[in-house]
Amino acid sequence: MILQQDIPHGYAHCFASKDNCPKAESCLRAIAARLLTESNEPQPQTIHMVNDMYLKQLPPNSTSCALYRSCEPVRYAKGMAHLFDELPMKQAAGVRNRVIASFTCERYFYYSRKGNRLISPEEQRRIAHVFRSTGLGMTPKFDDYEYVIEW
Repeated sequence: MILQQDIPHGYAHCFASKDNCPKAESCLRAIAARLLTESNEPQPQTIHMVNDMYLKQLPPNSTSCALYRSCEPVRYAKGMAHLFDELPMKQAAGVRNRVIASFTCERYFYYSRKGNRLISPEEQRRIAHVFRSTGLGMTPKFDDYEYVIEW
């Protein structure tokens, strides 16, 4: 369940109703707007919102809005302390370097390894590709998983 305090500061709200937008029920921007209008709390003085003119230029019942954000939680991996434990020693260094290269910077690898930074689904796919390319038939084993809403 999404609460108003979960909405990041400065997040763009969308006031398109489900009559105007077929994805309004599952769009985080529309949910944020709905929570704001249904709230009994004091209203903020200003908010960021999707331009009404942008909404008007979309075709009726369009399912392709560039600003759509799904409310479905996404599975992130957390930690990879034992990722290389089962690799043969000969291949471990090469695989490790390729896994490090799967991240946008080396620092992210170290934060992710410790569990201080979540590993995105895309990064998980890149790491799995590195493991598949070894030819050993191994899959990466992460320490844990968390489901996160991608605002």
